[in-house]
Amino acid sequence: MATGESFRSLAFAFRISQSYLTRIIRMVLQSLSIHLTPILLKMPTKDDLIQISEEFWKRWNFPNCVGAIDGKHIRIFAPGKSGSLFFNYKDFFSIVLLAIVDANCKFIFVDIGSYGKEGDSGIFHKSKISDLINKGGYFPPPSKIPNSDISLPYVHVGDEAFRLESNMMRPYTRVESRKDYEKTVFNYRLSRARRTTENSFGLLSQIFRVFYTPISLKTETVDYLVLTACLCLHNLLRDRYLENSGKHYYDYDSNEPQPTNNMIPLARVGGYGNFEGFFVRDELTKFFNSPEGAVQWQNYQVKRTDIT
Repeated sequence: MATGESFRSLAFAFRISQSYLTRIIRMVLQSLSIHLTPILLKMPTKDDLIQISEEFWKRWNFPNCVGAIDGKHIRIFAPGKSGSLFFNYKDFFSIVLLAIVDANCKFIFVDIGSYGKEGDSGIFHKSKISDLINKGGYFPPPSKIPNSDISLPYVHVGDEAFRLESNMMRPYTRVESRKDYEKTVFNYRLSRARRTTENSFGLLSQIFRVFYTPISLKTETVDYLVLTACLCLHNLLRDRYLENSGKHYYDYDSNEPQPTNNMIPLARVGGYGNFEGFFVRDELTKFFNSPEGAVQWQNYQVKRTDIT
């Protein structure tokens, strides 16, 4: 997982046949997944989600956010007799890792193993956490956002691939944001919170170089590999990093200049929404443009993006 070397290279290095090497890797990954997942991947309680939302507000300036969600395509060799099930829009074979990440770039929920041709929104709506959300047992009750008397539900933040709902925030389209300055500010603030998923995927690939090359394992074994690397070892390393550094990831010093390159371009248009989702997004937009919810550098960021 760390080097991404081929089985042929590992066989020469350790003087073990490739067939026996695959058996060893499969057994080790299964054992790690079974024993480490209950320790490093616990279903968050409502108190945990409230703590996560406080960290998102403190570090990424987005209130009532309990996680950023996004999908990553894990490149694999084409499985036998699979047709086009694993062939994605990027023109390679993959399985999809759908992840929800906290403010410290730690994975708190993942769905692994969906076909590469599937979209992020469809994968999310058939996942276990979606069923739990629909039953009303996942999110804490709505609470007041900081510096305001407005009570709003807790939300996930995602890109335009996801459906706008009361507990799922997505950005305004490029057309809408260009016509309304306040919507542009909302897009900036949402992108600032949503970047934690991109940061997490980047950190994951830098440490586990196996994700830079097509993985030549059975899809079942790939699921164990991703589960072990993402949920267990990545979270373990993040915990140790936070303990040793004494501060959280991207926790800015007040004496340092504020960041100036945070805007993520949003170009795609589409998806669906419901009335509750539009209401929550509009209320957050008003809050971000009010003196109570604005950050001092957001006007510079938005104007800089318009010029670009």
